[in-house]
Order: sequence, then C-alpha cells, then structure tokens
Amino acid sequence: MEQCISLDKENFYSKPRATSIPTARSFGTDITNSVIPQPDIDELDSSDPQKLGYYARDIYNYLHSIESNTLPSCDYMKRQTDISEKMRAILIDWLIEVHHKFKLVPETLFLTVNILDRYLDKHIIERNRLQLLGVGAMLIACKYEEIYAPEIRDFVYITDKAYSKEEIIAIEFEILKVLEFNVTVVSSYRFMERYARLVSLEDRGFHLARYLIELALVEYKMLRYNASLLAASAIYLTHKILKKPNAWPEVLVSNSRYRDLDLKNCARDLCMVLQGAEKCSMQSVRKKFSLPMYGGVSKIQICSVINSGRNKLY
Repeated sequence: MEQCISLDKENFYSKPRATSIPTARSFGTDITNSVIPQPDIDELDSSDPQKLGYYARDIYNYLHSIESNTLPSCDYMKRQTDISEKMRAILIDWLIEVHHKFKLVPETLFLTVNILDRYLDKHIIERNRLQLLGVGAMLIACKYEEIYAPEIRDFVYITDKAYSKEEIIAIEFEILKVLEFNVTVVSSYRFMERYARLVSLEDRGFHLARYLIELALVEYKMLRYNASLLAASAIYLTHKILKKPNAWPEVLVSNSRYRDLDLKNCARDLCMVLQGAEKCSMQSVRKKFSLPMYGGVSKIQICSVINSGRNKLY
C-alpha cells in the first residue's frame, strides 16, 4: 500500500528551530535533561581503511574545490542540431535500465551520464548515433569503475545488434579523444554518501536520496546544479519528506559549505521532478526504486498541500 506524505508549504524551507538550553540546577547535574553531543562520524570511521575517517574532511574539501572542472555546460543542447532534451532523456532512461540489468555499481551510472553530457557539450552528433554514444560512454565508465566490466559483445547484444563491435570500439576512442582521456569526475552520488553518513541516515532515507539524484540524471534542466549542491538538496528534501525535526543540521552545514537557504532552488526543482515522476513517460528509475531491495521508496506519494499563487513551491 502506497504511503502518502504531505509537504507543508510554511515549513518546507523553514530554518531549524533553536533548541532550548536546559536550566542549570542549583546543585548536582541533571543527567536526564543534558544535551547528548552527536558522535563525530569521522572519528568513528578512523579505524576503517575504506572510510578514511582521518582524511575524510580534507578529501571532500578537495572534491568540493574541483567539482566544477568536469561539469558540462547547462545549455549545450542549444548547439545540437539533430537531437533534443527529450532524446537525451529517453537515452538515459534506457541506460539506467541497462545499468540495473548488468548489476553495475552506482558510480558507473553517474560517470556514464557525465561522459555523455560532456561529449555532447563539445561535439555535435546525429540522432542515429546517439544510442551508440550512450553505449560507448557506459563501456568507458564500466572499465573505470567496475571490477568485472561487461564485454563489448554484451553491449552489442543489448542494442539488438544495431551496432557492431567495431563501431563501439570506434566511438569509445572518439569519446576519450574529445574528453582528452579525463574520466575522473566527482559525482552527486559520492557527495550524497558523505552527507548521509554524517547524519547516520537510515537505509530508507538513503534509498530515497539516491532515488532523487537518479531522477535528476534524466532531467536536462538539473545540469544547472553542481554535484555537491544536488546531493545536499536530495538529503534536505529526504529529511523533509521523512519529517525529520532538522532537515539541515549543523554537521551538514560545516561539511558541505551550504546553508539551508542555499538549497532552496535546487530542492524545489527536485521536488517538482519527484512529483512528476509517476506521470513521466520515462519510468526506469521509478520501477527500479519500487523494488524491495530499495525499500520501495518510489511508491511514496508526495501529496502537496501548497496553494496556488505566490506561495506555490514551483
């Protein structure tokens, strides 16, 4: 049964309420009313060689500083003469389905879309080669991210032999040449992982935030936002949907460089994408996140109580 969650227009972008400070007792210590400090996640992760708690803040500060280096232009479609935003959306929707069927790691999908957009930003392409471009982008991403990458014959098969092995190899080389072999990028998924970890987000919330950033992959207009802002807005909106008491706590402010007001526009656009997901013709992301392994988060229906007029969310 689908769960319906309302978004209150007056509280959607409200600032966190100030917490009251317990009044000191005349003697002794009031243990029951004392504020329990939030554990330092990076300190807890210091003994984990995969999380690198000692270096996490420095690593993500660096990633914040370089994320704009590999962003495609948000208006490149104006220069394309034979393809449209709708064609891009259809292609990415199909790539998401392929990614899921091949059981690839999340980063492969985000890198695939980044390679696709950066190539289209620099090179004009005919519509009959757009799917070939998508296949080539995913092949490169698989080789970069996967331990056991699919073989070229697998990509020939998924295109129903529309393209040959030689054509896929040729487009792979062309993509790498156009991008000057720069395929190391910072994705919204990596930032989302970081923010979710900092607030100890439960599995359901993590899947919902991931659902939001994967929906954003299909939407051309979301290219206007950089990876960290998109991830931060996804966590913020997730907290709002799940009715967390503080949608953007101080630990995220200090680790993301964003305050809650900085997330307003991106969170609004994400909310609009989420509310339109059910009626959208591209359904791969929604079907994927309806599965039990993702907590069925795409079945959550956002029932907006926002009135029309100046107070409308979007």
